[in-house]
Amino acid sequence: MPNWPTLRRRRLARELANLRESVDMTIEDAAARAGISPSHLSRVERALVGVRVPVVRALLTTYGASPSTAATLVEVAQTATQRGWWHRYAGSIPDEYATYIGFEADAARIWNFELISIPGLLQTERYTRAVLAGGVARLAEEEIERRVEVRLRRQALLHRENPPALWVVLDEAAIRRQVGSPETMAEQLNHLVTIAGLPHVDVQVLPFAAGAHPGTPGAFVVLGFTDPADREVVYIETMAGDLYPEGDADVQAAVQAFDRLRATALGPDDSVLMIRDTAKEFA
Repeated sequence: MPNWPTLRRRRLARELANLRESVDMTIEDAAARAGISPSHLSRVERALVGVRVPVVRALLTTYGASPSTAATLVEVAQTATQRGWWHRYAGSIPDEYATYIGFEADAARIWNFELISIPGLLQTERYTRAVLAGGVARLAEEEIERRVEVRLRRQALLHRENPPALWVVLDEAAIRRQVGSPETMAEQLNHLVTIAGLPHVDVQVLPFAAGAHPGTPGAFVVLGFTDPADREVVYIETMAGDLYPEGDADVQAAVQAFDRLRATALGPDDSVLMIRDTAKEFA
């Protein structure tokens, strides 16, 4: 089973590193007192590997953590080992995609810019099949079925109790490029109009007339979380693999780019009108 990182593991890693630094202790000293190797502790603090609860307790004792802090972090350590529904698809989906699904499931807000296609969270089943069939990888029918299933299961978060706030900005090309049959596109765009009517969803279209814009390099997602201490996660899908830029400047650049995109795009009402009219053209 892949060792996919989660938001909780990142949070635990950050807090353990902060506690060690607060007592001015080296990784070597802390690892020796906790009975683990320095290389393992280094990987734990970078959220590259999980950590067992007994080791967490040993580290907290080593750092002299307060009872309340210790109780909180032990609870985080326990939940960090719990597997989400997507783990059953190990081997069927890329590790980077599984990592993204885990972050997405924990997000309080999702900002998504798409340049040429409808975002996965808003895709219909027929549209998803057409996207997968026309992708870079030549997938067997069985593989396409599994990936369609994963995508549809992801969409359940939009209808759960306390769903994330989703804000999508689409380049006009995304609603005009025919994916699948005209009927598939009409169905997809009408579905987009329906989802845009949910109180926690905003959809905007960036018209061709806007010219060059900050999203010209490609699609990206910014995931925000409830705890202010959890920094935004930026996700960029590329042919060479999925990227998670972690530098402060990179994260801030993505946030600013999305702010400029939604300021340039049509308002939500005008965007829905354009999407509805485009659906009629396909129909």
